[in-house]
Amino acid sequence: MHHLKTFRLLILGVVICAASMTYSQQSITWDQLTDVKFTKKFSAELGIELLEASFGPSVKALDGKEIIIKGYIIPLDPLGTQYVISRNPMASCFFCGGSGPETVAELRLHPKSIRRYATDEILSFKGILMLNEKNSDSLNYVILSAERI
Repeated sequence: MHHLKTFRLLILGVVICAASMTYSQQSITWDQLTDVKFTKKFSAELGIELLEASFGPSVKALDGKEIIIKGYIIPLDPLGTQYVISRNPMASCFFCGGSGPETVAELRLHPKSIRRYATDEILSFKGILMLNEKNSDSLNYVILSAERI
């Protein structure tokens, strides 16, 4: 009888642990990332106009949270070491097709997810969402420790 009670407690612990892991990650859609406005600002340092982000409350609520997002993979370098994930395929993404900056997120890959990905491969990644309002060296959305799932 004691073994049965211990077994039940063990199963309950596994269920609670699995449930808490499930709820710690939030699957998001690209539509959720549209709660942002952009203002053109001239950068004297770079000599060009940049778009400065002002995030709305629903996006700010995601800052620092572990998220899961699905999109098209777009390489940023010929070596295949830097990638973004995009709402749209490369032909119509922010860089090539005129979509807005809210349609791409920089992937800072976790070491176990570093490999070559094909352009326009549709994948899901999980990681910590970081909002970037003013750093011109990064995109407005950055996914830290991004892991392919």
